[in-house]
Amino acid sequence: MPRKKKTEDAAAVTTAAPAKEKATKAKATAAEAKPAEKKAPAKKTACKTSVCVEMSGLSVSIADIQTAVKKAVKEKGLEASELNIYINAAEQAAYYTINGEGGEDFKVELNNL
Repeated sequence: MPRKKKTEDAAAVTTAAPAKEKATKAKATAAEAKPAEKKAPAKKTACKTSVCVEMSGLSVSIADIQTAVKKAVKEKGLEASELNIYINAAEQAAYYTINGEGGEDFKVELNNL
């Protein structure tokens, strides 16, 4: 088997290197052309909840009670940083305190809602 000259070996290495570079560049270009497919996380839908109080044939939602109490507070011209609501089933009424203070007139009739 005849031996190659040094110049022939260098030429073989030189021609092989650009071929490898071209293949690497082609793979990089293909990767750039196809953006990585990412699976979007499944969106969870919020659970809608409503609470309803039923007593002696009366059915009232908590949201309606809160709205009525806030309206009563506003009509009295009061401002509340803390509003507590207490439901009295026997009287079918919601009593409330504003900033820790309340009274008999701090009341909303539930049968009117």
